[in-house]
Amino acid sequence: MRSKTEIDIEFKRAMEQAEELEELSVLLCNICNVKFDGTLSLLSKSWQGQNAVDYVKKTGKLKNNIYNSAEILKDTADMIRRTASLIYSAEMAAVSLCGVRW
Repeated sequence: MRSKTEIDIEFKRAMEQAEELEELSVLLCNICNVKFDGTLSLLSKSWQGQNAVDYVKKTGKLKNNIYNSAEILKDTADMIRRTASLIYSAEMAAVSLCGVRW
């Protein structure tokens, strides 16, 4: 059985990992909103024709894929937080029970 200190450390580490995933999600969204849109805007002003239209469509799909990936990262971070909280509560309850019995 792990000690309270070990349980606290593992919980803190899980929360930090969730925070990192959340930050990556925000970063991906910012890249899409600022850099991606700005680049496409410049591109569409200087490149005309069917190839330009096709390229913009393909990059739109790429942008959606990036947004979807960012959303998956955010959902994963939420799941880590929920799971870590449940495990933390269960392990602390187990430690308390063992402390009472011994």
